[in-house]
Amino acid sequence: MTVFVTQQAQHDHTAPYTERLGAAPGDTVTIRMRTTLPVTRVQLKLVRGGEVETHPTREVQSGADSNWPDGAGRWFEFALPLDAQSVRYAWQLELPDDHLNLTMSGLHHTRRAFRDWFQYLAGYTAPEWAWKSVFYQIFPDRFRNGDRASDVQSGEYIYNGRPVQHVPWLTPPDRAGDIHAHYGGDLAGISEKLPYLTDLGVNALWLTPIFTSPSNHRYDISDYREIDAHLGGQAAFETLMAGSREAGVRVVLDGVFNHVGNENAIFRAALEDESAPQRPMFTWRQYAGSASNTLSYHAFMDVPTLPKLDYASEAAQQEFLAGESSVVRYWLRQGTSGWRLDVAHMMGSGGSDEGNLELHRTLKRAAREENPDAYIFGERFFDPERAMQGDGEDGAMNYHGFGLPVMQWLSGQTYFFLPSRLDGVELSELLWDSYHALPPQVALNMFNLLDSHDVPRALYRLDGDKTRLRAALTLLMGYPGVPCLYYGTELGLSQTEKGAMPFCRAPMPWPDEGGAAADWDSHLFADVQRLIRLRRDTAALQRGSMRFLLASGDAIGFVRELDGMQVAVLASRRSDGQAVDVPLPAGEWRDLLSGETLAGGTVSMVLDGGRVLVRGKDDRQSGLPLNVATLLLCAFHSPAKLGGWPPNASS
Repeated sequence: MTVFVTQQAQHDHTAPYTERLGAAPGDTVTIRMRTTLPVTRVQLKLVRGGEVETHPTREVQSGADSNWPDGAGRWFEFALPLDAQSVRYAWQLELPDDHLNLTMSGLHHTRRAFRDWFQYLAGYTAPEWAWKSVFYQIFPDRFRNGDRASDVQSGEYIYNGRPVQHVPWLTPPDRAGDIHAHYGGDLAGISEKLPYLTDLGVNALWLTPIFTSPSNHRYDISDYREIDAHLGGQAAFETLMAGSREAGVRVVLDGVFNHVGNENAIFRAALEDESAPQRPMFTWRQYAGSASNTLSYHAFMDVPTLPKLDYASEAAQQEFLAGESSVVRYWLRQGTSGWRLDVAHMMGSGGSDEGNLELHRTLKRAAREENPDAYIFGERFFDPERAMQGDGEDGAMNYHGFGLPVMQWLSGQTYFFLPSRLDGVELSELLWDSYHALPPQVALNMFNLLDSHDVPRALYRLDGDKTRLRAALTLLMGYPGVPCLYYGTELGLSQTEKGAMPFCRAPMPWPDEGGAAADWDSHLFADVQRLIRLRRDTAALQRGSMRFLLASGDAIGFVRELDGMQVAVLASRRSDGQAVDVPLPAGEWRDLLSGETLAGGTVSMVLDGGRVLVRGKDDRQSGLPLNVATLLLCAFHSPAKLGGWPPNASS
């Protein structure tokens, strides 16, 4: 059940409803609930020692602190004992002739499943810097060529039975080139364009693999402790890290720990000698040669170049995850801020995902020992709920709970291009179902994205409709979790053929590489700048609670709330100027992108491209007065440009 702002009882993770997050096991935390219902008594249901206990609560007066929400209602509080790492609880509201249960799924007459109850994670410290970040994903071979001397040359070596090739920069990716076509992008190119990235507003990078590998995607790693020479080697990495630190940009690397490349020395030793000590680090089939199993070893999706690691082997765990000099530790010691874990859901033993969650706990412990603030998030393409309890990955790539359903709604098709009649009502139900089942810090850790190197470009899926793309970007920057842009989305980069890989991996059309003015939408770029600025300056969008405001066939909206401030994020999938009736809570609202003032109540407004409204205290962190910030955050459809065309092209 989607929970709306009209619900007559509220409790969430923010002050004053929850005293603090991450308190230690054994502590108590004061929690509060507010209701406008005519309750005769409020009790708290607590899961403790496997049993459900019922405890009385105490009615309190709302505080004078500005952090207490405005509006009518009675408040009740309880001192929650933290007797376990994850504490589940619900509120029982007793009425003159009825009773209701308040959980994350709303108000219900029946007791809900435990996944619906509120959760408190004791002793968990979230990497809160990630909440304040806007990430930018870079596929290094396609972003920028900063050092032509390091380019792969055509015919330089044979990979998977074919010679590699160097292709001109603006060549559209195609099936023939796929993994063999190298464009020359490198780490020097990323360093060169740090001013472009900081001007855009991003302050964190996720780089797909940069270690030595024969392919252009580098997910078949030959040496995990060596930066690929074709990306510039260790010297280029150190230059990038120094420049990023100076620019205030964090760097997260791609951890390919499910499999290695078939040219990796560990795998070669295991393959060539059955008595080799490396042999147990992989899973071997008793027989091969059948139509279904042609390999003697387990591999990712049975791709021969990607032999799968077997973590039943202690040696594998020590080498990659937990050892004193493991790969996880090695690169965190060099200043990186975390790991994105490739196919995190597939890691395991015996050629399967057996023991997956314990492996991620092992990995997380090692990472936190090296960097207590490390951000660890996994690629879990499907429902990640089971893994998202804070003791393993901090979060997951939120394909399931945000990116895929949002893009399906906006485009009218799945990422496999199957037609879909998903409407905003069903979308809101799916989004809330995914959000509400997670502990609050984990929900804020989730890595939100619209497109990536693995799925079709957002603009292509939207048939080139940039109004709908703006709507998608508005939702991305407003939704709970950590937003990430795929390189080039900010300027309208698309693809030329239907499908995902390799077409979604087109090169950035830099003007000095032959890119034309038509390849750079400076209006879109300026809009993305404004949205990023809004996200980074608004604490409520970084760590506030969420409830839905609007859910109809063609429009959705939600409210983020923190410290007496409400921010409404609204979007429509229509781009024809049709107005939508939006039921705003009472009070004065201001459009943060246009400066328009709106009264509460049902307001008819056009949502093309998305809108962001604020009510209450302005908590933005820029320190600018609201009227000055409004001038900087001008209307989406203004012709004004920031920085001319193309933005910092020569940076």
